[in-house]
Amino acid sequence: MPAADVFSDEQVLCVPTRELYSGFGQWRGLTEPASEIWRIIAKNSLFKPRSQLEQDPAYKQLVSYTLFISGGRIFVMQRLDSQGEERLRGLLSVGVGGHMNPVQEVPWPGRRRIADLKHLVHLNTIREIKEEVMVAGTPPLRIVGFLNDDENEVGKVHLGVVSVVRLTSPLLAVRETDKMLGRWAELLELGQLGTLTFETWSSLVLQGLV
Repeated sequence: MPAADVFSDEQVLCVPTRELYSGFGQWRGLTEPASEIWRIIAKNSLFKPRSQLEQDPAYKQLVSYTLFISGGRIFVMQRLDSQGEERLRGLLSVGVGGHMNPVQEVPWPGRRRIADLKHLVHLNTIREIKEEVMVAGTPPLRIVGFLNDDENEVGKVHLGVVSVVRLTSPLLAVRETDKMLGRWAELLELGQLGTLTFETWSSLVLQGLV
């Protein structure tokens, strides 16, 4: 089924790629959550139908991307063939997340305040965490950067907002086990996971953090 039919009703937060790059510059990988990036997104972002954006690199769809770390271990997932995004099937991932949708608590674009944008991002990130994994309570999270990659088809149309959740105990499980498998791995041993391949975003964010 074409993407336009699948995503026709979903409104997702996006920012014009030209505005992002002209204001901050183009980059690949993880960059610190500089106030300038927040300002550009707050000034220019809007909600548009996902069906209009999936193949349009003129816009970057904002996507939460949350890593879970406990001690020296990180939660690693493998996307199964039954999951929705064909371009990511079979790959390993350290990020849980999804698109930013409208929330009743934060009218957007509204007054375009950075504080409102951060609140909108936070609420969407927490929602995605609870939809994707089983974890006790509402875990504290810290945004560590923005993730960008124009060298593959998925990255051309997305901008990751990367957060880290540090758990005192490794009590975490994938919710949709028919779409994803998950386990804890030692951070220092990620290169020893055999022939399995990390999705590009995971590779880039690990380079920036580990």
